[in-house]
Amino acid sequence: MIVIQQPTRRRPKAVLPTGPIGGLADPRFSYTESVATDIRKTFRRVRAEQKKGARL
Repeated sequence: MIVIQQPTRRRPKAVLPTGPIGGLADPRFSYTESVATDIRKTFRRVRAEQKKGARL
């Protein structure tokens, strides 16, 4: 006996919104650590690397 089933219907993929990110529930939101966004620490690190002769 052969049982033939109808293919399951799938929902079309959701289209991502193109405007500004609406908040934490928006799938385009990505968390950035505060260390990566602290401007003072960034410039301090860049100056220290420049003194050592390292390049970014």
